[in-house]
Amino acid sequence: MRTNSRPPSRQPVIRRPSIGASAGVNKRIALMTVAVALPVALGGQIAASGAATRTVTLKDIAFSPKKLSISKGSKVTFAFRDGSTAHNVISSGAKRFKSISARTSGSRSRTFSRTGTYRYSCTLHPGMSGRIVVR
Repeated sequence: MRTNSRPPSRQPVIRRPSIGASAGVNKRIALMTVAVALPVALGGQIAASGAATRTVTLKDIAFSPKKLSISKGSKVTFAFRDGSTAHNVISSGAKRFKSISARTSGSRSRTFSRTGTYRYSCTLHPGMSGRIVVR
């Protein structure tokens, strides 16, 4: 009987995930992609639970959207997109936020940490008004 003086060589073992495990990973990736892409595709209309950022655009001498519903703790960005036409955002009513002075471009944000209805208007253009409902 002849003995081999060398120990048997150890080949690295390559383990591949089973088909079921790979499918589970792919399913999770697909769900995460949908969770991120869907709100973007819908223009930010779906907010995750908790804080989110929404935009009110000032254009064509109007606020768009005119009424916005958000969750407590959400941020609203007022985007000034009306060319050389100046606008302001003046908070009025029982619930108030810090008003925004007249400007023609750029954006300003406000965070809403208390529930209620916040009314605002552009005092430079009668009838240009909006409201934010915080729930």
